[in-house]
Amino acid sequence: MYQIDEQIEKAENRKIWLKCGGFITIDKTEALTAIDVNSGKYTGNKDQEQTVFTVNREATIEIAKQIRLRDIGGIIIIDYIDMEKQESKDKITEILAENLKKDRSKTQIVGFTPLNLLEMTRKHMCSND
Repeated sequence: MYQIDEQIEKAENRKIWLKCGGFITIDKTEALTAIDVNSGKYTGNKDQEQTVFTVNREATIEIAKQIRLRDIGGIIIIDYIDMEKQESKDKITEILAENLKKDRSKTQIVGFTPLNLLEMTRKHMCSND
């Protein structure tokens, strides 16, 4: 019912496939955690912005889950597929904030940088890192 085996497998892998065919990769370093969103096999429809938004939306929901599941803390940089419209960026930020409400740990979304990277921070739940 909760697909626990699938969730455990996802938590152990660097690359996590999304239902839409896109994927995210999570790379943890000493200074920060970098999360990269890729369209992968997803081609979507003829509207490029909508295709990109669809992958980024699904990735955002999965990223919020993975951050909690892996107890990722410190500086987190998310490299989304480039979105042209500010409205799309705002919506992605809103979706991330909504999904992080489920997190007991303190999070702060700083926002998109001029390089179109989303910056955020999260406090570790367990301090044995």
